[in-house]
Amino acid sequence: MILRTVPMGVADALAHIEKHHSHHHAPCGGKFAVGVSQDDGTGARVVCVAIVGRPVARMLDASGTVAELTRSASDGTAKNAASMCIGAAARAAVALGYRRIVSYTILGELGTSYLAAGWHITGLSGDPKGSGDGWHSRPGRTVIQPSVKVRWETGPDALPADGAAALACAFAAHLGMAVPARV
Repeated sequence: MILRTVPMGVADALAHIEKHHSHHHAPCGGKFAVGVSQDDGTGARVVCVAIVGRPVARMLDASGTVAELTRSASDGTAKNAASMCIGAAARAAVALGYRRIVSYTILGELGTSYLAAGWHITGLSGDPKGSGDGWHSRPGRTVIQPSVKVRWETGPDALPADGAAALACAFAAHLGMAVPARV
C-alpha cells in the first residue's frame, strides 16, 4: 500500500471531514486543503484530509502570516496518514508565505500525529468551567465543546515549546480524560 499526498478541493475535504471526524463537524470553509491517498493496487482513494484556513482566534490573525489547521480527519484505514497529511498541510502553508501554523486538540487527545509531523505544544487555551469570560460570553454564541484545548504550532515563527503545557497534556492523556463525542 502506497501513501501519497494529493491536492484536495476544500468542498471535497469538508465532505470527508463531515463523514470521518470523530468529534467535530466540518468547519465552515478554508483557504486550502491537502489529502493523503492510499493505493492498494486496485486504485487510489483518499484516506485522510486536512483543511487550513484563517485562525479562529482573531488576535492571531493580526499579521496575516498565521494560518490554522482547522480540521483533519482520517478514515482510520492507513497507518501514518494523519501525520503525513498534517505535515504536508504545514509545508504547503509555509510555501504560501505563512510563518506560523497553529492547530488545537482537546486536552486528553494524545496529539501523536502532530508530534510525528514535527509540531510542538505551545500552550493551553479555553475555559473548562464556563466562567463567562472570552468569546462564548457574548450573546448568540454557543460553545460546542467547553474544554481546555492544547495549542500546537510549527513554522518559522512558531512560539517556543511550553513544557508545562506539554506535561499537563501528557498527564491528562495518562488519566484517560474522555474526549467529548460529536453532537
